[in-house]
Amino acid sequence: MKKSLRLQIIVIYTILTVVNLTFVAVMIFENQTDLLISNFTLESDRVAREILKKIESFGNVDYQDPSQIHEFQSKLFSIGLSHFSVLEIEDSSLEKTKTLLSNGAVSPLSDLKSKLSKISSAKAALNTSYDIELDTDQFIVHLIFFLNPKTFLISEIKMREMIDRLRSLYIQLGLLLVWGFTFQILFGVFLYRKIFIRLFLLKEVSETMATGDLKARVSWKQNAQDELDVLGNTFNGMAEKISSQFETLQLKNTQIQTELEIGKNVQECFLPGKQKQFNLLQAHIHYQPMREVSGDIYEIVEINETRTAFFLADATGHGVSAALITSIIHYNMRDILKETINPAEVLGRLSENLFETLQGTFFATGIFFLFEKNGFAYFCSAGHNPIYYFRKSKRTILTLNSTGFVLGIGIPDPYQVLKIKTEPGDKILVYTDGILDAESPAKEQFGDDRLLETFQKYAELPSEELIHRLQTELRSFANHFPDDVTFGILEIS
Repeated sequence: MKKSLRLQIIVIYTILTVVNLTFVAVMIFENQTDLLISNFTLESDRVAREILKKIESFGNVDYQDPSQIHEFQSKLFSIGLSHFSVLEIEDSSLEKTKTLLSNGAVSPLSDLKSKLSKISSAKAALNTSYDIELDTDQFIVHLIFFLNPKTFLISEIKMREMIDRLRSLYIQLGLLLVWGFTFQILFGVFLYRKIFIRLFLLKEVSETMATGDLKARVSWKQNAQDELDVLGNTFNGMAEKISSQFETLQLKNTQIQTELEIGKNVQECFLPGKQKQFNLLQAHIHYQPMREVSGDIYEIVEINETRTAFFLADATGHGVSAALITSIIHYNMRDILKETINPAEVLGRLSENLFETLQGTFFATGIFFLFEKNGFAYFCSAGHNPIYYFRKSKRTILTLNSTGFVLGIGIPDPYQVLKIKTEPGDKILVYTDGILDAESPAKEQFGDDRLLETFQKYAELPSEELIHRLQTELRSFANHFPDDVTFGILEIS
């Protein structure tokens, strides 16, 4: 699956933004919360001292006198206490208490007995007349004041200033997060417009050029003249050079193609063409170059009314180099046949001439048949693949193997000549190794065994139908031809 760089960057950028802002917000919140609690503690102690000072200024109160109780309650209201209770201890064990005065609901204190005992001890020892218990979650201060050895004032104060500060902290953190996200989004848009849009334009133009449209170019306003503008100009310059060189290559390729077509036409002039009937034999040849020009060549020469020669050669390599070798072979063969028709001498001289011309750099395999009207044929093979001779009268196939070295390697050994009795209707399968190397989709080669089996199967058919069956078998088997393919049927007539 194709991964999107744009999506990856957006995801990573978003994650980093969230993590960064969350970390900053948590750090600020923790720090401000600790500071707020410290202030809450100090402020609570200060308020408690002020309240105690004012209570002590009220003097002693007779809690049996309703008017004094009412006056005391009014004074408590005046100093900001709206929730309070005045407790009286009825025994020294502090187990029993009685409420002398109460206003509003006061949250129960944890372990009241121990706190009353502690404040009584502190009063006696340190002259400390109050105790504080803090609720940092609600910012509530629970206060106990010592009024006299048996009377205590219990109250609570909600520190609204601290609540307001906490609320203000939440608002500030919210604004910080909103501003942080807004800034990161704006910065991301800036980066996208400044960098990634141009990168994606480069990507799209590159993909367009990859499809073959070499005229595509990147285009944007180059106001910044930064690295990406330089990259865009460099890319366009490179694309222009590629386009120019491609056009030059196309022109040269057209010229080469034209020259190859000329070479193909010239090479076809060497071949017998569509002629099938010759003195003493019929020839049906399948000729399939791998490229425009071929390294295979064959000739049928009617020497006179009683003699006809057949020559087939396969030069090393493919294409132009092999085609040049076949041209050399063709012209040498024409000259040699003017001097001799002896198969051994023909191949011997041809091999010598090729070696002198090419210095052993290139070579070829080949066969030469000389057919005579008296019912005999003379055969030589220069390192060529086996040739198959079907004898009609006996319905058997004779294998004609190589009788000497390949052509052009500089070995002077004479070629042996096979003398073969011929009869009308006999057929000879001639071919180059291109048919053997033909490959199926499974990379299996057509091979010599399959060729011989097909020839045996259809050998008794007329030559024209036989060559058609061979072509059909080859095409149904192979889809790749790594070499020039030439094969044919010679029928004695």
